[in-house]
Amino acid sequence: MGTTWKCTVCGYLHQGAEPPSTCPRCGTASSSFDAVAEDVAVEKIGLLRDLYRTLVLHAVVAHFPNGLLPAALLFLFLSFVTATPCLEPAAFYMTALVVACLPLSLISGIRDWRSRYGGVKAPIFYKKIALGSSLLVFGAAAVWLRTTDPALMSEGGALRVLYLGLLGAMMACAVLLGHYGAKLVFQWPKQRT
Repeated sequence: MGTTWKCTVCGYLHQGAEPPSTCPRCGTASSSFDAVAEDVAVEKIGLLRDLYRTLVLHAVVAHFPNGLLPAALLFLFLSFVTATPCLEPAAFYMTALVVACLPLSLISGIRDWRSRYGGVKAPIFYKKIALGSSLLVFGAAAVWLRTTDPALMSEGGALRVLYLGLLGAMMACAVLLGHYGAKLVFQWPKQRT
């Protein structure tokens, strides 16, 4: 089978008794190749281990709904502008998916607060917990309202205004959560607010 040689410039892997005279990918000389002791599969497993070790669950489950909610509101807006009937239900299903992700986001956020920040009693953490809880309550109310009256957007009236208000409140919570999350990442512990 031979030795595996890795180009130190571009990462190209070559199998053989000797490295190639020049790298077929980047053109560097054979002196830029090092013998690789590990098997490529072992290297990939190492990458997976590193991803597992450095994965921050809260970042994933918080950014997913925060990215999906604006898309849901955009679909809802486009349903008004274009009168395309499939956009409003799509917006509703995206909103329901956001609500389904929120409990895990709250739980993982509290876990990270305790493990990464030692559960320090700072206002920013209480604001984030209150906003996350409010987002869940507003979202659950919006999903419940739309589920119990599927035609509320076409019928108009006070229920539609309430539904749109709940969606607006959800968006406000999501924006503030993103703001405070950015403060934690970029300013903590320089400024404890």
